[in-house]
Amino acid sequence: MSYKVVIPIDGCKDETEFELTKLDDFFSVIKGNDTGITLRLMSFGALKSLAFELPEDFKNKLEIKSIKDISIFYIFVLQTQVSESSMNIFSPVIINEKSKKMGQIHLNLEELGLESLNDILPSL
Repeated sequence: MSYKVVIPIDGCKDETEFELTKLDDFFSVIKGNDTGITLRLMSFGALKSLAFELPEDFKNKLEIKSIKDISIFYIFVLQTQVSESSMNIFSPVIINEKSKKMGQIHLNLEELGLESLNDILPSL
């Protein structure tokens, strides 16, 4: 499924559209239609819920009317050595399934009321 980029994705400022391919319940891949760049995504549900509000301007650009219309993903970088892999949990990619628009938002740890990453990681 293709999604129009209405708020740029970090490192992909020239990309106007991504094709999303779901790999399983937690992992997906987006591939740029203009540049061919590929990004790996992990669904929001893979970690503890992180509560945040979307600014009105962001919601307007993605035409978000209901929380039920969106999917939230984290971009992650998979390295050969798994321990060197990383995920950007404070800049999720938001996709509006109804309007077929997407964008990336940058969250602030302090504004979220979090003191450390342990506040959002699942307990073992």
